[in-house]
Amino acid sequence: MKIFCLIILQISTYSSRLNAIISQYFENPVTENVNISMSVRNIKTGDEVYSYQSKMSLPPASTLKLLTTGTALELLGAEYKFKNYVKTNGPIQNGMLNGDLIISSEGDFSFGSKRLGLNSPKDIVDVLKQNGINTVNGSIKIEENRSFDVPNDWLVGDIGNYFGAYPRQFNFNENQYSVYFNGGNEIGDSATISKILPYSADWKIQNLVKTADRGTGDQVNIVNLAPSNVIKMIGTVPLKSVNFEIKGSIPDISPVFVSLLKSEMLKNGISHRTDAISSNSVISDTLAIIESPNLATIAEHCNFRSINFFADGLSNSLLQNAPDSVKLFDVFLKNYWQKKGLKLSNFSFKDGSGLSPMNTLSANTMTSFLYLMSSSTQFNSFLASIPKVGKSGTVASMDPTGITKGKIYAKSGSLTGTRNYAGYFLNENNELFSFCIFANGINDTAQLFSRQLLQNLMFKMIDLSQE
Repeated sequence: MKIFCLIILQISTYSSRLNAIISQYFENPVTENVNISMSVRNIKTGDEVYSYQSKMSLPPASTLKLLTTGTALELLGAEYKFKNYVKTNGPIQNGMLNGDLIISSEGDFSFGSKRLGLNSPKDIVDVLKQNGINTVNGSIKIEENRSFDVPNDWLVGDIGNYFGAYPRQFNFNENQYSVYFNGGNEIGDSATISKILPYSADWKIQNLVKTADRGTGDQVNIVNLAPSNVIKMIGTVPLKSVNFEIKGSIPDISPVFVSLLKSEMLKNGISHRTDAISSNSVISDTLAIIESPNLATIAEHCNFRSINFFADGLSNSLLQNAPDSVKLFDVFLKNYWQKKGLKLSNFSFKDGSGLSPMNTLSANTMTSFLYLMSSSTQFNSFLASIPKVGKSGTVASMDPTGITKGKIYAKSGSLTGTRNYAGYFLNENNELFSFCIFANGINDTAQLFSRQLLQNLMFKMIDLSQE
């Protein structure tokens, strides 16, 4: 009885301390319209040991990537690899391929990703060399028989930028390109484009970018509604900046990749007949299968660097494992976790990345999901995919003095007016807990105070034995 009473007292004290931090935050008039929601759950028992408006439905932002990567690991396994195929539909004779070179993919969104150290044009050229091909006497084709549409709920201003790139069946280097600007000598001058890599002559670039003061950073927005080739660039780059890099989303990756592949072939002495006629043969031979890194590696990059492209690629891949009647990630996610006892029916999932402001989730449900993941056979890989506060990923700069000692695994998430964290932590007895903190409705003035609040809550929550 004494032990039970002591536990109740500790939880009560714990709640009082966290509540006091939140109450102090709301004493500032600029924060009075902010919504704060928080949940802490004991992984051993499944009990929610702290709750502050934890059932409130709010945008999860990039913390949604935890559901996407966790579900993918749970369903596909940490060692799963996506496949890409190098095929032909004609004979190889005397070093000449008399037919088409065909590249197809089962939806590998990591294909050619530089952050993963991949170079798919070189890989394909190596396959041609290994098969003794020095001339391709046919067309170079990208084979796609499925389409994935950009979510209707994404903001138009996001889609042309790299963080708004959306995976297709065939992808290359996260479907991104870089624009390099030179700022003017005076504030207000037009900024010029020094180069675009990779580049397509089909693009119609409208450069409206101007020059702003030093230190203003990247204020450029790229507007493009794929597959349109009209690309509008607006905003500012810093004064006198040179080759200032801005990343955009390639409207149609297939012709761009074919051009890059032809260049790589030429560099390696493999010619392509420019007057080549496409073969009519429907029979193809597979020369090679190029596999992605394993899913555990992809999930780690996705969560450490909050890569929207990887998360949405995973949600598209998960849909391929759903019945034909299930066309939306929202439906798939709800059906899958309902069978495991997690109710998601009250919420909305417009994508796998969290980019849509129309996504909704509660802190209570997030910690419940994290609790269920702790019993998964894939939990070790899932936990390893979440950055440590003060140590890695998007939360590396938090806790510079190291007071949390690497005990907090946290995925950050942010949208305009939203700042969230979710993950796990170890208390002073190395017992595991899941947590989630959502802050929504943050205006420009409240940003600094809100950042301090979230940090204080995270630092205090790991001490459950406060007296």
